[in-house]
Amino acid sequence: MKKRILIGVAILLLIFIVFIFIRTRPSGDINNYENYFINDTSQLKENQLKVIFFGVSTLLFDDGETQILIDGFFSRPSLWQALVTKIESDTVAIDKMVIDYKMDRVKAIFVTHSHYDHAFDVAYTTKRTGATLYGSVSTLNIGRGGNVREEKLTLFQPYQNVQLGQFTVQVIPSKHSPNNALKDDGVVIEKPLGQPSKMKVYSEGGSFDFYIKHSGHSIYVKPSPNYIEGALDSLKADVVLMGIATVAKQEKSWQNKFYEQTVGKLKPALVIPLHWDDFFTRFPKTLSCYPVLQMIPRKILIYSLKRQRQIRLTLRYCRTLRAWCFLKNKARLITHIRE
Repeated sequence: MKKRILIGVAILLLIFIVFIFIRTRPSGDINNYENYFINDTSQLKENQLKVIFFGVSTLLFDDGETQILIDGFFSRPSLWQALVTKIESDTVAIDKMVIDYKMDRVKAIFVTHSHYDHAFDVAYTTKRTGATLYGSVSTLNIGRGGNVREEKLTLFQPYQNVQLGQFTVQVIPSKHSPNNALKDDGVVIEKPLGQPSKMKVYSEGGSFDFYIKHSGHSIYVKPSPNYIEGALDSLKADVVLMGIATVAKQEKSWQNKFYEQTVGKLKPALVIPLHWDDFFTRFPKTLSCYPVLQMIPRKILIYSLKRQRQIRLTLRYCRTLRAWCFLKNKARLITHIRE
């Protein structure tokens, strides 16, 4: 009898292991879409606006004088660590990023929402760079939990312009992607959140987009794929950086509406997808797709390519840590590989 029970338990355990393996493997091969990669290796010149992609939706904007950071997620703990253990920022990895990417002029960090894949490292990064942390009540409590000084914390004031050197940043209220697995839309972190902490305590706390202007160009950053109908009616953008996580799971009618209310309203010349990479892996030279558990990139890629052909815009993927820049005198794209 005991032998049968043990065999049964072993079989169940094996099934569980196989299930986890299948559901956490990459959901596709991004290399199948290499025609849409940013591959220009031109050398960067002075007086250009550079943007460096660090995976998920962490972005460093740099014009040679001023830097601003969108989100702050560099530690990228493993799936096991995130689900089972208390986690804390990898300060050694962040220090290396700050040095390698010369983040010595970061004036501000704007945080999309307070889930850990966006806000996990913002407290340490704020202190390390000397920047001001802009965010929701939840994000500011993450900062307080990391001992960020109160004068370095600024609550979002939607639609008001924040001037930082030649950058003008406007915070636009938005919504988290539908069917949030954590079911914590709008749940506020009400007191300082220190580390180490469990991943699930990083509640969403409200989601936001960012409308950035610089030297006659406009860039719209939408890390969470959702929309508020009519919210972008009066805006236009040369470039849209848009999250696509979980879009493939939604109904076709929702996908069409999402596209119409974002790309359709902003009418960009260029769209660069965000939040498609597997953020449970440390930084490899080449980022890999979300695990099967989260999305089916082939479906959303095919959908995106079809739509971009319909409205004649350019779609490009950034699969490695790269910088791209917008010339001040024309709107063509230049990229430079950052080794």
